[in-house]
Amino acid sequence: MLRFLQGVLVGVFAVLAFGPGASPAKAQGTDTILILDASGSMWGLVGNQTKISAARKAVDTILTQWKPSDHLGLMAYGHRTKGDCKDIELLVPVEPLDAAKIKNAVGALNPKGKTPIADSLRAAAKALRSSERKATVILVSDGIETCAPDPCAVAAELKKAGVGFAAHVIGFDVADPVAKAQLQCIARATGGVYLDARDAAGLESALGRAVEATRGAKVASEAPAKTAEDPLKDKNLRAIARLAAGLDPIADEGLIWTLYKAKPDGSEGEYVQTEYAPRLAIPAAPGKYLLVVAYGATSRSVPVTVEKGKIANLDIALDAGFVVSEGKIGGSNAKAENVTWELQPARGGDVITVYDPVPRFIVPAGDYTLKISKGSASATKSFTVTAGDTMNVALTLDAGRIIVTALYAGGGPAVKDELAAEIRHPAAIDGERGEWVTTSYGPENVFDLAVGSYDVIASVGKAMVAQRVEVESGETKRIAIVLNAGVAGFKAPGSSAIEIVGEERDINDQRTSFATGFDPGFNIALPAGRYVAVVDFDGTKIEKPFVVTAGKRTNVEAAK
Repeated sequence: MLRFLQGVLVGVFAVLAFGPGASPAKAQGTDTILILDASGSMWGLVGNQTKISAARKAVDTILTQWKPSDHLGLMAYGHRTKGDCKDIELLVPVEPLDAAKIKNAVGALNPKGKTPIADSLRAAAKALRSSERKATVILVSDGIETCAPDPCAVAAELKKAGVGFAAHVIGFDVADPVAKAQLQCIARATGGVYLDARDAAGLESALGRAVEATRGAKVASEAPAKTAEDPLKDKNLRAIARLAAGLDPIADEGLIWTLYKAKPDGSEGEYVQTEYAPRLAIPAAPGKYLLVVAYGATSRSVPVTVEKGKIANLDIALDAGFVVSEGKIGGSNAKAENVTWELQPARGGDVITVYDPVPRFIVPAGDYTLKISKGSASATKSFTVTAGDTMNVALTLDAGRIIVTALYAGGGPAVKDELAAEIRHPAAIDGERGEWVTTSYGPENVFDLAVGSYDVIASVGKAMVAQRVEVESGETKRIAIVLNAGVAGFKAPGSSAIEIVGEERDINDQRTSFATGFDPGFNIALPAGRYVAVVDFDGTKIEKPFVVTAGKRTNVEAAK
């Protein structure tokens, strides 16, 4: 079921403490099976994380709350093969809690397959049947059963058989009304409660409430007390979409259905309406139409004829794949944030750009290259999407961060907004400037860079200092470059120009010129040293020697 059935089935038994006449064979505590949906839809997103990541965090939360007297096992489905309704496995048997074993098993799951809810209920019941303690199950699902059996009927069958089976069901981000009705039915048929969870935080909260229910607490069910009305009633044009034929129906709200009247040649005619839903179900007048379904970067146009008194059902295969990427920063293994993702089709066409921490792409089958970048650092990976793929194209970005500030002298003061920080690759030949990378301006300059050696050049006014820095993956380095400079302030009312030259003369009796200002009053940063201000009063030049001290201000005044 391509709607990330986040199946977390947690079997918990409400067992009364021993009392007079109680059987000594029945121990206190509960038995639990956590059945985790690892179908391909678990690579879908809730907020800025994948559903499988949200499920892992939710599992971690309930593990920390587990009672020592309660036993826990782990079951998963859809984690080994694509399109296999028998892909159900008991990964950890029901036993005293081993949190590390369960966390490791959940962390190793790679979602890819289908969603066999009914057979998972049967498998859980079978695994729990050998225990002397009664079982209650918690089912967390984000969609509908996609294999043959009806899970609602199976749940009722197990309840009738006296398996001691009560299912508390959590609908995780369930948008499809048919899927929600099915999940509510499972809870109702077994005497359990139904809870909605719209996001990752809601999932953790609902799991906690469901666990309380299994321990005997009264938890209000959000399921209707009686059988709900058919959500498809009076809607004669119905459609579902799949990534590929035979796979789970797509069950998130990213699907866009647009209906047009068909022209006599079958092409797109007058616009009728647009629906945003995982399942199309609308009333339509008899006639010929063209239905366009769009999902991410892929779409299909399908002709459909609606006849009076009949239901038109469409099952559309998009021949597309579902791609996410969980980017990491090398070294620290931290989650990649504030990054840019670019997906480039090998066949040409528009590049898809995403700025989310975890990107989601729905694309037609084909060859692609995915690029992650942060600052000047980037990493790429090429891959192939086949129809029906749901994949995580993980990328590791070997990047580090340097934060550059500058001081006029070793003890300060700090250089403020006028600081320029430039990053260059080391020069291949001594005396030359290396290849430019980037420049930033301000009192504190932050650079995200690929791993390697760089020259950091800090400058203000005529003071400039370069420092070699090694950028290491996952690390942040703060660099305070000492400029050994001061500030000279000039006031020469009536002057036309002020040239700043070095005090010493070279062998040709020339002095080095550092700067010329045409304002009778200005400030400039200079390396510490001895200088001369040559002030021009309309052809009359006056020389004023001065000394610049690191970290200090020197005032130079001249008058005609």
